[in-house]
Amino acid sequence: MLFALWFVLSGYLKSLLIFFGLISVIFVLWMSARSKSLNYDVLPLKLMVKLPIYWIWLIKEIIKSGLTTTKIIWKGNYSPELIKVKASQKNDTGKANYANAITLTPGTVTIEIDKDTFLVHALSKELSEDLQSGEMDKLIAGLHK
Repeated sequence: MLFALWFVLSGYLKSLLIFFGLISVIFVLWMSARSKSLNYDVLPLKLMVKLPIYWIWLIKEIIKSGLTTTKIIWKGNYSPELIKVKASQKNDTGKANYANAITLTPGTVTIEIDKDTFLVHALSKELSEDLQSGEMDKLIAGLHK
């Protein structure tokens, strides 16, 4: 994959340049393996099938939360609170996706992640109740099964 990216970005078909590209890719892989910076928590193919559904759902949630947040701010009836939310994701990628989804939806921000518990700032009780319903957690946990 790395070589294909290098080849597409370089755009050269000369054998000497392809050889240098191959050598540079091998060198980068060797250095990454030596520094133990390779991440083996990769995206499986089944996740790629579920992602479009998740993206559509996330866009809907962002719009819905944006309208709710706008209404709360215009009316001036905000009551910010800190809540703890349990995360059922088993790996770090799932937890990061969940934390990012919380932060992407207006009115909520993930402040801290402590093992399976997130500390979240919510602009109002309504937004915190939406989050505590567990719908987002279940959907994102389902992505990584």
